[in-house]
Formats: sequence, C-alpha cells, structure tokens
Amino acid sequence: MSYYAIGIGGTGAKCLESLIHLAAAGMMPDGELHLLFVDPDTSNGSRARVEETLADYVKCKDQLDLGKTDLLKTKIVPADPILWTPFKETNPSLDRFFHYENFRDTPAGKLFDVLYSKSEKETTLEEGFRGHPSIGSAVMAKTVNLEEDPTWSLFRRKIADDDEGAKVFLVGSIFGGTGASGFPTIAQIVKRALDVTLGGALILPYFKFMDNENNELKAKSEEFLMNTQTALKHYHVWNQTGVYDAVYLFGDESRTDVENALGGREQQNDPHFIELYAALAAVDFFRRDIGPDDGAQYFMTARAKNNLLQWTDLPDGKNGETIRSRIGQLTRFAFAYLSVYQPALQQINDHSKDGYRASWYIEFFERRNVQIDPALLSTIEKYCNSFLLWLANIQENCSDLEKIELIDYSAYAERKSDGNLALKSPENFLKDLSHLIQSQAERTSDMLPKLWERMGDSRDSGKKASDAQQGIGKFLRALYDNCGNYSKV
Repeated sequence: MSYYAIGIGGTGAKCLESLIHLAAAGMMPDGELHLLFVDPDTSNGSRARVEETLADYVKCKDQLDLGKTDLLKTKIVPADPILWTPFKETNPSLDRFFHYENFRDTPAGKLFDVLYSKSEKETTLEEGFRGHPSIGSAVMAKTVNLEEDPTWSLFRRKIADDDEGAKVFLVGSIFGGTGASGFPTIAQIVKRALDVTLGGALILPYFKFMDNENNELKAKSEEFLMNTQTALKHYHVWNQTGVYDAVYLFGDESRTDVENALGGREQQNDPHFIELYAALAAVDFFRRDIGPDDGAQYFMTARAKNNLLQWTDLPDGKNGETIRSRIGQLTRFAFAYLSVYQPALQQINDHSKDGYRASWYIEFFERRNVQIDPALLSTIEKYCNSFLLWLANIQENCSDLEKIELIDYSAYAERKSDGNLALKSPENFLKDLSHLIQSQAERTSDMLPKLWERMGDSRDSGKKASDAQQGIGKFLRALYDNCGNYSKV
C-alpha cells in the first residue's frame, strides 16, 4: 500500500518534517510514503529547511544498501515538483488573479467588493494568504485541478495505479490562511475525484507572535482563537470535515512565542512538539483499519499533566514506549555516528595506515576492499545533524509555563547568543549519555566505549560487498542495531 501526506502551508510542512524523522526511526507501516507541499509562499524559510532534510533522507535511502532494518525503512517519494503553488505569476494579488478589472462594474464585481476589502484585493500574496482563509479558499478552489494541473494529475495517476488502495493524509493549521483554506477545500476535491481513505490533522493555535504592532495585511495572533472558533463552527454547520474518514485535532493552551515574519525566507520557525503529535496522527491513520462504512471518526488526545510533556504522553498506542524506543535508538545512532564513527572513517580515509586500529573497519571495509565515499559520509552527516537539531527543538520549544522531559540535548547542542539552538562541534559532544533519553530506566554513561567493543565484534554474514554503498550500508545497519537496546551496550 502507498501512503500520501500533503502538508498545507508552513505549519503543514513542519508537521511533515516530524513525519520524515518518524519514518527514519521506523515508525511507518510497510509501503511507500509520498509527500507534497502546498503553499503560495514559494520561498518560505521553514519549508526550505524541511525540503533539505527530505532531500538528505531520500539520498541516504537511495544510495545505501541497509538491508532489513528500521533505519530509514520507509521509501519516501517526493512529488515532482515537491511544492505546488496556486500562482503561476510573480507578485500575485487577488484582484489580478480573478481579473477583477474585467467585471468591476458588474453584479459579480459588486459582490466581490462586499466579500473582500480593498487591502485583501490588492495586497500581493507571494508570501501566503496572510492569515485570511477567505482569500485562500477562493484561490484554492479555482486552481486545484486533478485533471489538468501537472502536479495534481500525477498525484491522481499514482493513486489510481495503487491496486491495494491508497490512504491520503492532509495536515494544516486552522487559525492561519493557507492551512485553514486548503484543509477543507483540497479534501473535497480529492474525495470527489478519487476512491481513497482520507485523514487529516487539524492544528489549533499553538504559538503566538511576539510583535503585532503593524497594520499590514497579515496573520495576527490575537485573532487566532476567534478564527479557530469561527472555522470550527463553519466546519460543524456545513459538515466541511464530513469528507474525511478520520480527523485529528491538536493545539496547545500555553502558546509559544515566535517572530512575526510575513513569510518568505525570514519565516523560519523552529520545530514544535505539536507537530510531532500531528506526525504521530499520520502514522496512526496509516496503520488504522478504517472502512468506508465506519463514518467520520474524530480523535483528540491530552497530556496527563497540563503543563508537562513526557514520553508517556505521546500517543503511539503503547503508552509512549514505541516512540521512546525508536527515537532513542535513532538518537544514539546519530550521536555515535557524528561524534565517533564519521570522524574515524574520515581519519582512516585520509591516513589509511590507521585502519588497523578499528576492527569494525577491517570487518566492514578493509576485508572487503570497500572504499570510503566522502560525499556519502557527508550526506549521512547532514541528515544526522538535522535529526538531532530537530529533536533538540522538540524538547526546548515550548512556553515558559510548560516543561518537556523527553531528552537532554545538552550532550550535543547548546543555545547561542542569538537565542537559537545549534549543534556543538562533534569533538565537544559529551561522552556521558546517561540522561540523553529521559525516563530511561537503564543508565549508559559508558555507552560509547561498549558500543565500540560491540562494533568490533560485529560480523557481516552477507555476500561480499564490492561497492561503497553496500559496504557502508552494512556498517551503518550494524551501528544502528547496536544502538538499539540499552541493556546491550
């Protein structure tokens, strides 16, 4: 079976960022995952970060022969192009998009004047719908065409060719512009045209802007709750979510402060734990058996304590144990690779005479005459960097009224003078990992030395490798497997 996830707007893209990392940790069911971003803001900084992470994931998956493992288990297929935008022109505005000048003096033009203010009609929309779903809904309804638009028609053909049936999951915010307009509009178009099981995560307010003193047409956090209330009432009265087979709702009462950028490259919002919840919703939907006669199902979740988030609060079906184990294993793998094994491989590659010092190198590389590919090492490094930084922000990005107890990122990251989190240099990573994963019963302060010993004892029983991809793939699989169970290291 194939799975399709569509991230609508900046929040939707960030939710897919979390889904990518869950896929890397082996949380997805078997099958391909197809991803598409929908956003009029083609230069959004947050989405650009997600696209880079996705590109590194795909490159690692395509170039590594990892064998049977949960590491990067899911093949992710980006749409071509990965971003769909409703605008084909530069500096679009609502009046130009609908050719308002051609019908200004007609009854339709008078209605247009009633529905939209002067600023709504004339403000350019290249940085998004500026918190006005009334603008976005009109544009989306006119431009999402599953028959004629190249991106959407390819999307339709892929689903039609899936003999096992396809599941489509949409995610976006309800309180902004792009997500609020696209969530019901795209769902109705897809459901009318395709025989799919449709799910969605509707994100309620979870952040607020630090500065709103501006009369520009843009999203204003003081309007978020009012927008949400109005949208939910509209959805209820007109059954706008009735086309969905499953809807998940998430929000946070204690909202995090973010910079109020209009959009574009300046809009670079850090990952947030609500987006992790939305990604878990996607995984739950893809795994859940929902029949056509079950009717629309609605899901909500809550923490045990209002202002505290722990692993047990994450809805994975097993009281948080599955995600803690999977994320913990990937975290230890990324940490060990960056701080120990990638530098060792680089040193061995630069000074081959030092190879004898690492028995794992002899087993996976030297004995099989496998050459180290520096470019491939760099791609793996980039993905590990993005994963660890994402996880640090998930831990840290909350309001002052909240406390999160998932990981201790101080082992590998620190807050800079500008207030942003950044990874330390690998040589400055802490060697004591006893509290890396919080709420873990075992303590592993000597994990790295024991891991080195276990890697030295690892044996590759597969066929002889003859290329860098297979050689390093077998090594990475062994490293990941040995990072799995605390009791084993």
